[in-house]
Amino acid sequence: MPAPIVVDIASGPAVHGELPALLVEACSRAAGGGGCALGDPKRAGTPVRALAVVWLDGPDYRRLRVDVASLGAPEGTLSSREIEFREEDPLPDRYRTAGLLVAALASERAGVPTPPVPTGAEPAGIEPAAAAPPLRPLGWFLAAGGLVGNGLDRGPAGAAGPARAGAWVMATALDWRSGFLGTLSASYATALREPAPGLSVQWLALGGGGGIAAPIAPLDALVRARIEAAADWVMASPGDPKKPEETGHGWAFGTRTAIDFVWPAEGSVALLGSAEAFVRIHQTDLHVHPKPDTALPKGGVTGMLGVQLRLR
Repeated sequence: MPAPIVVDIASGPAVHGELPALLVEACSRAAGGGGCALGDPKRAGTPVRALAVVWLDGPDYRRLRVDVASLGAPEGTLSSREIEFREEDPLPDRYRTAGLLVAALASERAGVPTPPVPTGAEPAGIEPAAAAPPLRPLGWFLAAGGLVGNGLDRGPAGAAGPARAGAWVMATALDWRSGFLGTLSASYATALREPAPGLSVQWLALGGGGGIAAPIAPLDALVRARIEAAADWVMASPGDPKKPEETGHGWAFGTRTAIDFVWPAEGSVALLGSAEAFVRIHQTDLHVHPKPDTALPKGGVTGMLGVQLRLR
């Protein structure tokens, strides 16, 4: 008796009952042979033709992902496809499409032509699954833009210290399945005004951390919450390069938490706005001339605005 394709529904509005039965029916009709059956791909001792895992997730279960490993395939690797449904596509049609996609990938991995899809089995409005390019669950992004935020604690005559402004760049890796992300960032900024006559101050900051992202379906946007460890190198120097003895510098270490807003959520080019709050755990004050001395604040906020590119 031909071995079946074993399908595990990892996520979706229903993993048992009528909807999964529609998936199995569509898969079996397209795959032929031993057909398809629901089960745990980790089970051992039972001959199977292929192992498949199906995810229906995202806003309103519009994102479908299928992973298929065909036993004995020439390349012996995993095949994956991901497609996006329209909002008006009914759930039964989404499950049927998942079944057709499982059968197509299993046949592809086995090195035989994709089985024909029975007439009327493919739901209207969905692009053919076989034509969809394989999408990886891990997305890579690079963003850059401008920033403005707290600068120094004190300025001339005891007034509030000057703010800082500059540029930033950030690399992000995002797991679309779980929403977890990792970030690396760097920024350069300078004081918007001199804290003392003839004195300029610059910041170079590095950070790295992680967080989690969640979509906002009505806005086609993505909200990310992240926390990073940060290190700042601050240099104060006179406007006159002939006075090197008046140059001072210091280090600061701490953490920063941020909320990012990305629109559109999965665009190849997107706008990115961010609000950061930072806390410095350890730092060295700046003691430079001309007077008065300047100091780094223990904490503060930074606003960021820029453009994000999707690399993959």
